[in-house]
Amino acid sequence: MSGNAAAFEQVARPQNSESIRKTILDMCLALLSGATRCRWLGIRMEREGDFPFVRWRGFSEEFVEKERSLLPPGVGSELSREERLARLECACGRVIRGERDWCEKLFTRHGSFWVNDLCDSDKIPPEITQQMRGTCLREGCQSFALVPCRPNGETLLLLHVCDRRKRLLSKRLVARLEETGRHVAQLVLQLRELKFAESQPQKTRLEGRRILVVDDEEDMAFLVKGMLEAKGHKATTATSVKDAIETLSMERFDLVVSDFNMPVMSGLELAREIRRRWHPYAPPVVVMSGTPSEEMPVAQKGSDEVAAFLSKPFSMEALENSIHTALR
Repeated sequence: MSGNAAAFEQVARPQNSESIRKTILDMCLALLSGATRCRWLGIRMEREGDFPFVRWRGFSEEFVEKERSLLPPGVGSELSREERLARLECACGRVIRGERDWCEKLFTRHGSFWVNDLCDSDKIPPEITQQMRGTCLREGCQSFALVPCRPNGETLLLLHVCDRRKRLLSKRLVARLEETGRHVAQLVLQLRELKFAESQPQKTRLEGRRILVVDDEEDMAFLVKGMLEAKGHKATTATSVKDAIETLSMERFDLVVSDFNMPVMSGLELAREIRRRWHPYAPPVVVMSGTPSEEMPVAQKGSDEVAAFLSKPFSMEALENSIHTALR
């Protein structure tokens, strides 16, 4: 993601949330285009129980208009969000809901559906094909992937990747698409938290704290910085361990918020290095990680060098709680 950070910052600095969101999604399309040779790329985003296309490349306007909504004709806003989700049509709807028993062999363990020959009846049961809208089939799609992005357990985004040519996808490539989708979904959720934080009145408690945010993904560092500043803190970013050490050598900070997975040195190792260099005046360190907490080794969770852990994506409340824990 960091390779696109310059473009992200140009749009993000004015604090226009809609422009930031579009930039994040366009970055995703650029990454999908670079990772695959597929010509048709789309992103669906959840809106009140529906998953309309919000950004796309290659698809005709006619295709997008036909497939913009996944709800059957006539289904309106009188239904609850859960009822609308239950009625989402086609393979997209099934993947969004996490249904995989209809064609288990074509799913990854993370719930992505992919095939290199969409017309192969030996792979997709005819009764399932008959239940599909058939728009992609009529367009001649062969290589086809639907990648759900579930940063908080529910599908937030659906990546739609396809092409008329066969054999453009692989298990390894789909895994890369899943990783890209996970990062983008985390950014979208953090952006929502930033918008929420900016809409709330600032609290007097803990205002004015100087906080260093360390993350090799500049876009995530920017969003966390914005969340902190929305609460009255003074935040600075560093996009490498080297930059973080240099910044800490020149300025005093009350707290460091660092990513866990970074090149050269992990967030845990950075916390140890900060403590080694500046003990007993070292600032406490909060480590944030996209790795589910249950997958993080117990020894790392219980590290004395780390004041608190945050699992990405995190809410404004979780971020504030970690700051209170670290500075109490």
